Amino acid sequence: MKVLALVVLSLAAACTPTRLPALQPQVNYGPAASVKPKRVLVLQATCGSVEGVCPPQYQTAVATIVMSGLEFAGYGVVDSTTLRLAARKRHEEHTTTETKTTTASETEIVRPLVIFDQTTANATTTESKTDVTYVVLDGANFEDLSVDERHQVIEKSGTDSVATVRIVIGGKVGAWVPNQNVEVMVKLGVHRGDEMAWASRCVASSNDFTTATAALEHAARCAMHGATAK
Repeated sequence: MKVLALVVLSLAAACTPTRLPALQPQVNYGPAASVKPKRVLVLQATCGSVEGVCPPQYQTAVATIVMSGLEFAGYGVVDSTTLRLAARKRHEEHTTTETKTTTASETEIVRPLVIFDQTTANATTTESKTDVTYVVLDGANFEDLSVDERHQVIEKSGTDSVATVRIVIGGKVGAWVPNQNVEVMVKLGVHRGDEMAWASRCVASSNDFTTATAALEHAARCAMHGATAK
């Protein structure tokens, strides 16, 4: 009976879902913390990685969470990728690459009491074709503009504040189960982005959330909740 009880307890423990850790945001308030912006211009997230280049999906996922968090908090949101001081020209460049590989082999079969030997020939041809299309946009994006030009864009868009997003991907630590820390920081500047209202930062671990991508998403939600929660 004791063995059966131990087995039942082990199965119950195995079926109990793992509770995710509660992340703690770090929030700093600036001199314009009391200002309530109406429409926020969300700049493209910048990403820095210790070991390599950040995957583009990291920036897209975090930017989506930040914009959704601001909208849920009652802010109007404008994506900076849709704003430009001047129209950008679009043209496409096409590149085609063709590869052809041919291999051949012969096998001679000698049999006793047979006058003529038999020869078997094998040939294999492999062909591949790759088409690549590059889309090039000529013209400055918001991040490329000067301060005065940015102010012009902000005025034209009807926004009165700017949100910047920063992502940091740490290096992998550990031999058996590599751990990777990720960090998301969101900063809100009012009065055309010149005065800080708040900055919120949150760190998560891939060991706690299975993957670095999941940890990054939770860190983004944590940072937004810390800054916008009532």
